[in-house]
Amino acid sequence: MALSLTLLALALLGPIMLAFATLADTELSIAANQLRASQARALAESGFEYGLRTLSRAILADAADPLLSGPVAPPPLDGRTFIALARTGGFTVRVAHAPGGDAQVRTITAVGWTPTDNPLDMRIKARRQIAADVVAIPHPGARAPCALCVNGPLNLSGSVTIEGANPDRACGEDLKYGTVTRDETTVGGPVAISGGAGGSAQHRPSADFDPVTFSPAVLDALKTLARRNGTYFGPGFPTGGRTGDGRTTWSGRVTFDAANPLPDGVVFVDTTDGHHVDPQGSTFSTLAGARIGDGALAPPAEAFRGWLIVNGSLEIAAGLAIRGLVYALDSLTYQAGGAGSIEGLALALNVQNTLGARIAPTAGGSMTIRFDCGHAGAGDRVPHGFILARGSYREASD
Repeated sequence: MALSLTLLALALLGPIMLAFATLADTELSIAANQLRASQARALAESGFEYGLRTLSRAILADAADPLLSGPVAPPPLDGRTFIALARTGGFTVRVAHAPGGDAQVRTITAVGWTPTDNPLDMRIKARRQIAADVVAIPHPGARAPCALCVNGPLNLSGSVTIEGANPDRACGEDLKYGTVTRDETTVGGPVAISGGAGGSAQHRPSADFDPVTFSPAVLDALKTLARRNGTYFGPGFPTGGRTGDGRTTWSGRVTFDAANPLPDGVVFVDTTDGHHVDPQGSTFSTLAGARIGDGALAPPAEAFRGWLIVNGSLEIAAGLAIRGLVYALDSLTYQAGGAGSIEGLALALNVQNTLGARIAPTAGGSMTIRFDCGHAGAGDRVPHGFILARGSYREASD
């Protein structure tokens, strides 16, 4: 009986031991495959970062760089150039214009390989692919033809000084005007306009303002930055901040004053529904309106520093200093009794094709708009180059 039980136990334990031995061997293969897959994905992420940084350097150095032209970038960003990293493996990166026709958007596709992509190499390989859209945040000062650009009429009256001189070669040669307008520039009072290319250029075609007009993708990227910083004013965020109220619309009106100070950074005032305005078919009823009143700068701030972007009209009703970019999709108005200044760049794109811009300090007031390449870029508060487009990151299933 004991012998029978022993033989039965051996008969049962033998297959179990064989199963455990087989499983141990399989686990080693699974672990090795997992390691290769993880390495390949890390290499793909490295390739994506490599493409992103290469694109950013290109656009900051020269907007006409070959990496930025053509449907697909040349080597090494053509998707066929294998870039090896030590013995771990390497990656390929392909940069192409994204579908949709937005010139500021690129699609980066990065493929990581471990240990190589060489089909003649008979070692076991792992491959991982990631892709995402990236958006260029351009330096508006490098593209601007003037200190004050108005895609429509411009009215200047009172004590107004506009200087378009550009001593900073980072924004090109000293060939900028004081003002450039699509329509008539009306001047009244002690107005002084100067620039490296001349004082005022009038009756310019609308295409002259395309280089300084942010595309929808760029505006979306700037919205994302503003939301992240708590400086977005739009649907769900009527008073800014990082905590929204969940609503899909808002009044479209905001006033910056002592009760609601103007914060530094990228300040974005959006349309009433958060959608972009189509100049070709919009009724313009969703355009926003922003007003800067007394006490908008909280002490000890001496000036606003950053980009103020309004998807609508901007009214400056108090004298204050602005060092950065003022971007109004529609009209720009300055009427104040104090001393005001914009050091950087001011744009009024006049999407409704009616009001344009009016700079008219009241009695005792003055306004100075001076082109400044460094302030226009606001590099310490606004990232330039290419950044990841929100919601576009994806990983291929293979």
